Amino acid sequence: MSDTVTAAGSLTFEYELTATDIRSGLHGRNRAVRSARWQRILLPVCTVLMAVGFIAPHGPGAVAGKDWIALTVMTVMVTLVLFLPTIQARALHKTARLQGPTRTTVEADGLSSASAHSSQRMAWTLFGRYVERDDVFVLMSADKRSGCLIILPKRALTAPGDIDMLRAMLDSRVPRA
Repeated sequence: MSDTVTAAGSLTFEYELTATDIRSGLHGRNRAVRSARWQRILLPVCTVLMAVGFIAPHGPGAVAGKDWIALTVMTVMVTLVLFLPTIQARALHKTARLQGPTRTTVEADGLSSASAHSSQRMAWTLFGRYVERDDVFVLMSADKRSGCLIILPKRALTAPGDIDMLRAMLDSRVPRA
């Protein structure tokens, strides 16, 4: 992957998103978006309360047959919610892999990305906030649930000081979540 500083105040780098990058980006989004945080807390709590509600009237050893089905479905739902970022990352990576290497340029007026099959230009006004994780920067759309993400892996920034430069550019244009 190459990494170059172009004009003053711009940064260009190449990368291919991995499932790990996407999962990390989704985790960052889930920690920044209030409804996603509540979902990860409330679903397991509600499941435990419902399980207690099924078991308490009958005693611990006397759960009826239909109750076991409901308990099993609830357990599967909680497991899916807890592993949802991993499941989503694998599915999204299948699509991202088709794009091939992506070349992204971060400039004063926004971002531009190009791959073998697509190109796009995005102004800073499209982004409502960003999150920095250990391995990625995640730019999130301005809507309430941050439905659109741009994931920029730090591993693509190979020159000394590039991560600090990108962080400074983001801090000056997009608020941190």
